[in-house]
Amino acid sequence: MSLAASESKAPKPASFLTVQALRAAAALLVVLYHAFEMWGQRIDPAAPGVNWSNGAAGVDIFFVISGFVMVISSRRLADRPRAWLAFLGHRVVRIVPLYWLLTTAKIIGVVLLPGLVLRTSLDFNFIAASYLFLPVVDTAGHFRPVLPVGWTLTYEFLFYLLFAAALALRADVIRVLAPGLGLIAAAALVRDGSWPAWTILFNTIVLEFVFGVALARWTLRGFRLHPAIATALVVAGFAVILAAPMGSEPLRVLTWGVPAFAIVAGAVSLEPLVAGALPRWMLALGDASYSIYLSHGFVLPTLMLLIGGFVSSNLWAEGMTIVLCLVVSSIAGWIVFFLVENPMLLLLRRGTDRLPRGEIAK
Repeated sequence: MSLAASESKAPKPASFLTVQALRAAAALLVVLYHAFEMWGQRIDPAAPGVNWSNGAAGVDIFFVISGFVMVISSRRLADRPRAWLAFLGHRVVRIVPLYWLLTTAKIIGVVLLPGLVLRTSLDFNFIAASYLFLPVVDTAGHFRPVLPVGWTLTYEFLFYLLFAAALALRADVIRVLAPGLGLIAAAALVRDGSWPAWTILFNTIVLEFVFGVALARWTLRGFRLHPAIATALVVAGFAVILAAPMGSEPLRVLTWGVPAFAIVAGAVSLEPLVAGALPRWMLALGDASYSIYLSHGFVLPTLMLLIGGFVSSNLWAEGMTIVLCLVVSSIAGWIVFFLVENPMLLLLRRGTDRLPRGEIAK
């Protein structure tokens, strides 16, 4: 049964402003994580919070959202000729230009301002693989391309390719994604250091896309949680994400992925009740979340370099600096969105169908 056939009679969903707000929250969680990390690297490695990695769970929220929104936004493509090609075209236009632009800016920054950079090399193969969204390992042995946060886009494009395959086959997307991503997750459980470096791609985190796809299917069929249950899931999900350690990498899909699913599921069910009350600034940051996510790696080192010369390490200074990082990264990301990303998207999409506002890049 095709995706379109199974959902063609389902009611059209709302714009899911709650999901838009979650995009902002997820991006700011990642900024918060990197702000603490940067304070530890640049100012005081023994300061409180510098080993708090839970903000990285913003990525897990993004992955669940991505699976959810790809189902929602692709319904109108499913019955078209060469739907898979149109889907991939939309994805490339949405993801690639800004990423390539900021990757190029990072390379220029490494050449001109090496003092701001900690782990980036300029090896040709490393750079080429970074542009092509291939799994690469940096000098510290981590899965990080030239633009470090770009590692998530490698997983995104893997998900997109499998999703496009389902469209090409006119197959139920779950029947393609579950075995495809399931094999990758299974390989992650047995991978060891003797495997080739590119197999660092194997990670159970890919199952979070399936969580989002399943949630979208249930939502399109009219499933909604009771508001009290939905609220409890959002609160509990954030509580676990903010407090629970990730554990080993294979456990991430459980320790952070399941709470991320609970958050998105609860938020989607609360849409009719809270969408109108969401602050405009949060929705604006949701629009700019991809720009915030990609650009904050330029903002944080610059701030730390400026601050590090005259601030002493104490709790008050650390707290004020972290808040400043969140504010400046948000403003800078919104400026990048307003002046670069959005005009670029409008230009590239000219003559093509626009995707719904609820589309999620990360």
